Amino acid sequence: MILNRIAAQTGRECRLIGVHGGVFHATDDSTAAMVPTEVAKVFAEDGAVTVTCEDHWQGRALAVRAGRRRVGLLMLAEPVPEEALAFLAAATTAVAIVAVQRDAAAVARSETAERLIDELRFGLLRGEPEITRTAARFGLRLDLPHAAAVFAYDGSNRRTWSTALSWLEMPVREVDGHGWAVLGGDIPKEVSRIRVRLQGMVGDAPVLAAAGPLVTGPKETARSFGDAETVLDLLRRRSGEVELLHSSLGLAQLLLGIPAERLDAYVTQQLGPLLERPELMSTLDAWLATNGSRAAVAERMHLHRNSVGYRVAQIRQLIGTDPLDPVMAPRLRAALIAGELLQILTGGTREALEARTQTP
Repeated sequence: MILNRIAAQTGRECRLIGVHGGVFHATDDSTAAMVPTEVAKVFAEDGAVTVTCEDHWQGRALAVRAGRRRVGLLMLAEPVPEEALAFLAAATTAVAIVAVQRDAAAVARSETAERLIDELRFGLLRGEPEITRTAARFGLRLDLPHAAAVFAYDGSNRRTWSTALSWLEMPVREVDGHGWAVLGGDIPKEVSRIRVRLQGMVGDAPVLAAAGPLVTGPKETARSFGDAETVLDLLRRRSGEVELLHSSLGLAQLLLGIPAERLDAYVTQQLGPLLERPELMSTLDAWLATNGSRAAVAERMHLHRNSVGYRVAQIRQLIGTDPLDPVMAPRLRAALIAGELLQILTGGTREALEARTQTP
């Protein structure tokens, strides 16, 4: 890696920052971004500029250009001696050349990679041995346990997002701010590693990461992709969380394998009188989650404690029993989770459920 050679030659830590402030690479493994306006100021100058990253790291930065294209900023940690600054200036050309080469290689590679991911995601078009061989050329062992993963980004730095995805070492298919991939090995570790790398490059809005179940064989990969999409939808409902794995879903992991019409029947059986009362459904969820703490529910839902008590009394009356009853509580919890999955799988409408379950 060029940055490692620059650091070794100059004795200073080196960072490459993208045009939107995200970290492409850093010899100190930092993911601290820069404000995009500060990056723009460096591009407006002809020489080196002293800059500060979000982790208060100070460095001397030079703009890297490949023709009219802005590649990013190449930076050395302060203090930077004059001889090191001269070496940094020469290194910008090498970085620009590598960027152009990698972009060209990424375009050629991504076309085949995207076809591979699409085929694995939506169903095999070729024989299993052939697609297994194609995947192996990208380092994917479909004959070993693997899982589908999806990375999502809703920020404004879409060009940087696309570049970040294309620079990953595995095949990735980009669709509407989502990056679809197949991962092997230690799935939790891989998901975190890739998400942190992508987050460091885009720098602004959070990158979300979700993974489907472990499967073996290319015919099972489509199922992992389908479940990964559902896991992502569940993740979006969890405020403040950025990673979620199928293996960590608990009861939802089992319920995902049950047909939607059976989930709907169970939800109706257990929660029928509450289904048209969303405020009671959310209160029941909080009541079970806090083991019946009126104060905790009031704080969680921004309600007065008396309002919580009134709602719980309504719930008891409608379902005909105490929701914290040792027999009833697990049933209600399962029904709430099943209802959440139904909203994701069917859009929350009866018409969508009927369309999903209707046979041709």
